[in-house]
Amino acid sequence: MLQRLGSDYGRLWRAAALSNLGDGILLVGGPLVAIQLTRSATLVAGALVALSLPWLLLTLPAGALADRYDRRDLLLGATAMRVAVVAVAGSIALAGSFSLTVLYVTLFLLGACEVLFDTTSQSMIPSVVAREHLSAANGRLAAAQMIGNQFAGFPLAGLLVTFAVAWVFLGPAALFLLAVPALLRMSRGLPPAGRTDATLGADIREGLGELFARPVLVRLAALAAVVNIAAGAFNGVFVLYVVGPESPMGLSEIGYGLLAALLAAGSVLASMVVGTLDARLGPSRLMVVALLLVAAALTVPVVSASVTLVASMLLVLGFGITLLNVVVVSSRQRIIPNRLLGRVNAAYQLIGQGAGPVGALAGGVLADLTSLPTVFLMASVLILGAALLLGLPLRDRDLAPSVA
Repeated sequence: MLQRLGSDYGRLWRAAALSNLGDGILLVGGPLVAIQLTRSATLVAGALVALSLPWLLLTLPAGALADRYDRRDLLLGATAMRVAVVAVAGSIALAGSFSLTVLYVTLFLLGACEVLFDTTSQSMIPSVVAREHLSAANGRLAAAQMIGNQFAGFPLAGLLVTFAVAWVFLGPAALFLLAVPALLRMSRGLPPAGRTDATLGADIREGLGELFARPVLVRLAALAAVVNIAAGAFNGVFVLYVVGPESPMGLSEIGYGLLAALLAAGSVLASMVVGTLDARLGPSRLMVVALLLVAAALTVPVVSASVTLVASMLLVLGFGITLLNVVVVSSRQRIIPNRLLGRVNAAYQLIGQGAGPVGALAGGVLADLTSLPTVFLMASVLILGAALLLGLPLRDRDLAPSVA
């Protein structure tokens, strides 16, 4: 199936799958390491803040670079930096000098690499796949990301952290290294397609101007910001709800990894049906359905800590979030001209993904002041509001290429 989308897409897919397996180990391993050092909800949420803060600080320069330099070389550079960062962190852990400060710095640097890698890879897809195949290409990439991030990465992180903190970092170092050959075999000559005589600042301003000149992209960015605030709040403290004898669910680290892997199961299911649902419902209606599913699922831990019910919640969350992501990403790729794709995507991500650390920090503080179920309820209310106020007014024609 990957061959039908082209050899370069297949190589990009393989590199992304390996990289996301490493990311998944770190995404859940970071909070699991944090709770070995502190039980403060705010400090535990700080791990997610550190990982997501680069989306707020570095997205615009990353987008400008993606339109200015060879995108394959940028992916290679980001991957090489990831290998170096996790190798150093693992060495510090082996030496017995690991601390919250080291954890935060490591996760921040990895987040910076993720910003460059994800912004560049999203901008590459329309260059290697025909536009009529974007939904299928993005759906398969989303499935690879979720399988790596959660289906395999989460249980592996729970297992590795029980052995030693160092393995949470040394394991991903090997996976990032394995992604390099696939990237090296990709074709060169993908942008620079922008003006090489312009300054980086001028490129960034052009991307921002293009975003704000298109009301539909502004609305989608605002929707993404609300969703990421809610997701950041939920993800930042969910580990405290699940892990440890004092938590409502009382599971072990391995149990947390296995439970969270159900997110990936829902994502894989969504990736198999998103093309069919998009054709039958249309992207605007499918977006609203996905948001409503996510809002409903987030209410489950408010009323019950049952393993069965929470597991069902995570399955629905993975399904709904993947539907939403594929529809939004595919719509952006159709609307934005290729020469501006990196910069406009980056401007969009600044608003959308940049809200993640705000949500994580707010979730940690709110949990310390009130309770974990209060955080989950507020996240559900935010998503419901986004569906009604931002998603419902959109129509299919707003998400079509003709908007450009």
